[in-house]
Amino acid sequence: MKPSLIFILFLCLMLSACQKKKQQKPPIPKVTVTQIQQETVPVYVETIGQAISPQTVYIRPQAAGKLIRAYIQQGALVKEGDILYEIDPRPYQAVLDEAVAQLKHDLALLEYAESAVKRYKNVVEEDFISILNYEQYVSNAEAAKAQVEYDRAAIYAAQINLDFCKVVAPATGKIGYFNVYVGNILLVDDPNQITLLLPMDPIDLLFSLPQQQFEMIRHVQGNEGKWEFVATLPENPKQQFSGTTYFMDNQINQNTGTILLKGRLPNEELALWPGEFIRVNVLHYIAEGALIVPPSSVLIGKNGPYVYVIDNGKKAQAVNVTVLTKTEAYTAIQSDQLHAGDSVVVDGQINIAPGLEVNAVDAKKP
Repeated sequence: MKPSLIFILFLCLMLSACQKKKQQKPPIPKVTVTQIQQETVPVYVETIGQAISPQTVYIRPQAAGKLIRAYIQQGALVKEGDILYEIDPRPYQAVLDEAVAQLKHDLALLEYAESAVKRYKNVVEEDFISILNYEQYVSNAEAAKAQVEYDRAAIYAAQINLDFCKVVAPATGKIGYFNVYVGNILLVDDPNQITLLLPMDPIDLLFSLPQQQFEMIRHVQGNEGKWEFVATLPENPKQQFSGTTYFMDNQINQNTGTILLKGRLPNEELALWPGEFIRVNVLHYIAEGALIVPPSSVLIGKNGPYVYVIDNGKKAQAVNVTVLTKTEAYTAIQSDQLHAGDSVVVDGQINIAPGLEVNAVDAKKP
């Protein structure tokens, strides 16, 4: 066979193969779909807050002297009334003993003065002594009585100072690091505290809202400032803490355009720590009849959020939506073109385009 004939046959075979390839249709992309649900869901406004202790307690001495004992370790959890430190009580015990002895002395004088008044009361009526002398006995008795009251007050003051030698916890909380150690001399007017005590249960949440979001919530929830919120740690979003705000500032901060709010949360297990940054979702309103889809269904395009739905012809259609709220489990959306029961794509969107036929597979329900 001539080479030219072989070349012509080879060319014909190649053209035939190319024609067959052109006639083959591309494979239909496979996507995972689920049914749109319709529920009543809360709509939140998200912000970032910080956990803070409801009160900051600076442990300072109320009696001067040498610090002789610490009953706690740094970082210890203490209860209200627990003894934390002890200051040398001997000087204050001596003052108390002196006041007690003085009281006994003055009680004896009071008893003698009162007996003198009783003894000379009848005598003065019979003119055996002058009225002036009798009045002197009465005056002595009154002075002795006043001295006894003074002594009792001195004992009370001395006992208070002696009690101050034992520093007790004024609240339940966690002790910080020590600024003063055993062996140091403490002064009553020393500006440096021995340590810091922070109550942690309950714990407060401090956060701010921009003016626009503040007005949105205020028009729905009112001006009392008791707004419900849900707090989550960024490291563990599945663990949620529900609380209610109890403080709303009386003005918008002119420098930041935000308003300050405080909420309170129970913290029995100490899951929240003072100083931590926390994600806060403040309740805006309750949306009835919201459309619920998985978070992976919502995509972001040049016209905003949208989802892919599958029509009766098994073709993908892109529909713009309004996101009402989103969580780790679901996203609540709103659209006039969508209804409960429509099939929305949850996986495989990268392989499809509007109007493209798809092979839809139902997702496994959790």
